[in-house]
Amino acid sequence: MTPQAVILVGGLGTRLAEEFPDIPKGLVPVNGRPFLEWQLEWLRRGGITRILLAAGHKAEVFERYLMHRPSDGMVIVLSREPGPLGTGGALRYAHAQDLLANDPVLILNGDTLIPNFDLSTVFHGVEKRFPPCGKIFVAPIENAGRYGTVEFGADGIVAAFREKAKRDAGFVNAGIYLLPLDLIASIPPGQAVSIEKEIFPELVRQRRLVAVPVSPPLLDMGTLDGLAKMEAFLQA
Repeated sequence: MTPQAVILVGGLGTRLAEEFPDIPKGLVPVNGRPFLEWQLEWLRRGGITRILLAAGHKAEVFERYLMHRPSDGMVIVLSREPGPLGTGGALRYAHAQDLLANDPVLILNGDTLIPNFDLSTVFHGVEKRFPPCGKIFVAPIENAGRYGTVEFGADGIVAAFREKAKRDAGFVNAGIYLLPLDLIASIPPGQAVSIEKEIFPELVRQRRLVAVPVSPPLLDMGTLDGLAKMEAFLQA
């Protein structure tokens, strides 16, 4: 079966809203193209052409965009959550609609790009464990303190998420996850649940979250400063 990626595009995008009040974050222009198109190109290079957009805020704008998007071999389906469900709740809703095609489920944040990371490798080494473990892909970064860091041992098991602090360098959440379908199915339906704030801390407590380093840079267009840096990098 052709692998599928789930892109989480349901966020409010509050840090970009003043500059782009009518555009959801995933469709904000980056060097003249909607950011989503940069992500789709990155996915295609990794051999992933089946996409599920987990949408919420301004989902109707994504619907219109997809209606007019030229056919290019990408199979893109929109999951429109009935109300604000958070990142975990959006996944649970998509599961309830039988829209998740892989086990484990490949999940991408809708505002990050790691252009030097080959996405075709994410399913390599996937093994069945009991209890099932999740994977979080992490990127090395200088001045990591302003992001908060992911602390893990030689075996990759995540020990802690450290809040923002004065640190010169470290690993940060790269916005790519592999989560077992059983774990997503266990999320309470119809509730707002955060992957980062609720699911991951519990997996850490159970020693069921594994960190996988990826090649930098990590580009994040969730702020105007991050958007400018992404545009400068992609122009090079």
